[in-house]
Amino acid sequence: MSVRFQADLGQLSTFGFQKDVIYESIVSTLNSDSTSNAAPMGITIQDEQHLSLTIFNTSKTLQNLKTTRCAVINFTHDIELFYKTVFKKTNPPGSVPLEWFVPSEVVTAKKLRAAEVALEVSVVDFKPLNNEKTIVTCSIKHQTTSLVGTPQLYSRALALTLEALIHATRIETYLTNSQKQTEIIKLTEQIFDYAQIVERVAPNSTYTTVMANLQKQILLWRQTP
Repeated sequence: MSVRFQADLGQLSTFGFQKDVIYESIVSTLNSDSTSNAAPMGITIQDEQHLSLTIFNTSKTLQNLKTTRCAVINFTHDIELFYKTVFKKTNPPGSVPLEWFVPSEVVTAKKLRAAEVALEVSVVDFKPLNNEKTIVTCSIKHQTTSLVGTPQLYSRALALTLEALIHATRIETYLTNSQKQTEIIKLTEQIFDYAQIVERVAPNSTYTTVMANLQKQILLWRQTP
């Protein structure tokens, strides 16, 4: 990580954020009846003070953002929390429980009690991307870190790159096995599919560099008699 990069992100870099990488978060907003909504969404850090979200136009989150113009971007490694905020009806009250939320420091939207890192934001701009989605640019107003546990960020790029590396070790092992050629083709196709996703969610990153080198290595293996 360059000095310039650290300067651009300031304290955010200490949490592990990188520019242009999409990180999975749970975005909490305020409903019209003053209850809280929470939904998993990918966010991209632009610089020390700004981030962006690409949101479906039909989502409750976008509706709330247009009304209140604020939100909290919650980061957690609790995968069950992601599940329960996607399928809200699976929770006992049939919605996101009120006790999951606590007041924020500077915005009216509440943050998740379980968040390891919470970024309180206000909306700067709405930009239609297409008929289905809108890009929302936000200004970071406040950030907090949980006193319990170590903050962990999750990007699909990390998981997919690691999975591709595991696939590659299998391909190398199977190269001389005539009965595994179909499996090699399948694994190779998966790696190339993963590479396209990594390019989309983490352009110009370490992940894309690793994936590019991995694809070259696989092609060399397959060309070698």
